[in-house]
Amino acid sequence: MNIAIPSYQRPNALREKTLRVLAEHGIAKNQIHIFVVSTEEAAYKEAVGSDYNIVVGELGLVEQKRFIEHYYPEGHHIVFLDDDIEAIDLDVFSTLIELIETAHQECVARGAYIWSVYPVWNPYFRKTKEPLSTSLKMCIGGFTGIINRPDDEELRLKWCRDREDVERTLKYFIHDGIVLRFNRVGYKTKFFAIGGHGTLTQRIEAITAEVQILNERYPLLGSIRQKKDYPDFRLNAVSARPKHKKEPIQLLPVIEATRFAKLYELLKKHTVHLCSSASRSSRLDFGKHRSEQYGITRARFQGTIGPSRASRKYPEIHDEIMRLGREICPFGFTSVQLNNNTVCPPHYDSKNAGSSLLVSFGDYTGCNIVIEGTVYDARHMPIIFNGSEREHWNTDNLSGNKYSLVYYSSAPQLVRGRSPRGERSESSPKS
Repeated sequence: MNIAIPSYQRPNALREKTLRVLAEHGIAKNQIHIFVVSTEEAAYKEAVGSDYNIVVGELGLVEQKRFIEHYYPEGHHIVFLDDDIEAIDLDVFSTLIELIETAHQECVARGAYIWSVYPVWNPYFRKTKEPLSTSLKMCIGGFTGIINRPDDEELRLKWCRDREDVERTLKYFIHDGIVLRFNRVGYKTKFFAIGGHGTLTQRIEAITAEVQILNERYPLLGSIRQKKDYPDFRLNAVSARPKHKKEPIQLLPVIEATRFAKLYELLKKHTVHLCSSASRSSRLDFGKHRSEQYGITRARFQGTIGPSRASRKYPEIHDEIMRLGREICPFGFTSVQLNNNTVCPPHYDSKNAGSSLLVSFGDYTGCNIVIEGTVYDARHMPIIFNGSEREHWNTDNLSGNKYSLVYYSSAPQLVRGRSPRGERSESSPKS
């Protein structure tokens, strides 16, 4: 365990507040690393002394924390603290070390990778809360611990600077299904102060933009709440999911629209089959929608495996779909789902084996894919994810004419062998 304190332009405050508090709680100086920018290294050494580990990192809180994650090894337990902590209330824990060690043990036991404390100092509010929660609750950035995974791109912050702790909490919860918070432990500081560069108006504008992005990306995990001077993103009460390591979501490079041109022209002359709500027993909640399957399928009543009806009936469309798949899909697939203007409700692809690749095209806006609460735009951008383990759906705001393709394998034994129309498959696994 190491305590990491990112600090900027506050060497004296750091000495008089956080370092004083840590000394009172018996934390050894060699367990503390202070991360600063190069132009302030000398000032910090003069203010706090040479017994502390002072490390030159990056400018900016998000960049500095990213630097800190790469400074420590994979799997290391890092405790992040703000540089202006005035006091810590440990509740039932006898020492700060005991709290940190307990937090690490609880993370390992429960499959969690992040923990934090209650984001309000007032003891009245803290004493009424459950001691340890596992559901979606914000892990305040000023006092939080992580089990380090520096190279996991799903955890990398992309949108927030002022509300970086909110984005981090969401990403960890989506990734691991759990975050821990010790709700009766608190610390005293200036919570939710608007810092950074620029005027107050500029900071409020930046926060407003970040909150809007969070609201668009995570519509089911939180909502916008207006505070006195600025909006914020308040997390919804979402229960923890069972411990399970999921396959990562991969976003591939955007494809030029011209690569869809031939298929789009073919489909504009073609009416995609209208499926009734009762046509597929596993999709009773879809209602009427237009979709067709290409490639290998299992006959609904006979149970035989072979080329789909659409592949046999529309060979030109089949060939173009398969050609595109061979170009963009990095894994072997047996089947392809073609959807036209279909707005999918929340569901799992329970009969798929492994990851699928989704990509959309056409003259449309809206109807984005939502994967476990995170919104992605699959227009010309292939997205790879395991639909059998990640709930997904579409936003209900389609305008225009949209087509989407889902490349997948319906069963592992069908990946190798012959393609749907009898010729040797060119979509076998590329290992």
